[in-house]
Amino acid sequence: MDNQKKIIFISGTGRSGTHLVGRSISSHPEITARIEESDTFALITRIATTQDIDLVLKTYLLKILLKLRLTKIFNNASNHVLEKSHPSLWLVDFLVKTFSASKFIFVYRDLEPTVNSMLEHQGVMTWYNRLPQNRKNRFLGVNKSNVDEFEKYSIEEKCALRWKSHYDEIFRLKKKYPQKVLVLKYDHFLTNPNQILKEVSDFLKISNSFTIETFKIESLDKWKNKLSPNQLDRIRKIVK
Repeated sequence: MDNQKKIIFISGTGRSGTHLVGRSISSHPEITARIEESDTFALITRIATTQDIDLVLKTYLLKILLKLRLTKIFNNASNHVLEKSHPSLWLVDFLVKTFSASKFIFVYRDLEPTVNSMLEHQGVMTWYNRLPQNRKNRFLGVNKSNVDEFEKYSIEEKCALRWKSHYDEIFRLKKKYPQKVLVLKYDHFLTNPNQILKEVSDFLKISNSFTIETFKIESLDKWKNKLSPNQLDRIRKIVK
């Protein structure tokens, strides 16, 4: 086992089970849990959602503030620190440079259940009112190829593009930082938690001393009764 204290970032595609995975991993006796704590979660979210549209200097200063806050938390902790703030996916390159003792666990779900969950979550829907949709923004999935058309898309298509942007970033980072990144599929975590937590244990180099919650497996297929054939056709085509 590795006794070096680590900071463990939990992130993912959004509406992908990061909360449940974060709670499960933070049940370990040697991990101090920070599940969307306001002092860092709000700041991480602010940077992730605006870094593509804000002034460079403003983003730089916000990142310095985040560095100071996380450094203080990490230095004051006696255990490994788990920071579950799912938008941290968009800060990984910065966090790797800032914290050498960092690990990243990314959680994702397939396109259809993720979009269905986005559509049912009011907080997710508000981003389309809070952020401009006519400027490139990786968080929303607005890029060079779709920026001129994005505002015209249906809400299902916009959610699908957001999923794709996050999904692509997860696997870009996995390729770039293979020793620092572990990718988990939420469905596998629900159906085989013992195996997945063994993988987490090996990845973090800590004992396999997690507490497994009771899961509702039937929730995995809920989207099949929620999304219409027309909606499914649109979201699948837009990310083809």
